Amino acid sequence: MILDLSLGNADLYRGLKIENLAGKLTLLDHPEKAISVIASNLKGMEIDNNEVVLTGGMAIWVYLVVFHFLHGRTKRIYYEDGRGNRILVAAHG
Repeated sequence: MILDLSLGNADLYRGLKIENLAGKLTLLDHPEKAISVIASNLKGMEIDNNEVVLTGGMAIWVYLVVFHFLHGRTKRIYYEDGRGNRILVAAHG
């Protein structure tokens, strides 16, 4: 499954304040609040047990939060670099 971490993913960022500022979606909530909301939203999402591909433009701390959540819940985690290249970043089982 592909998990888009950009702010356009309404399921991942449900409950957080996002606004279009100067033509760019911007997360207005402080990271401390956003981390707990993102983690809670991930718990309600269907996650592929075999493979998840992380992609989308977003702050590195969001990638770290999502990676931490996925670790141990899926066999393989990839990062897609936006040019179609997938990099295996974790493999279990």
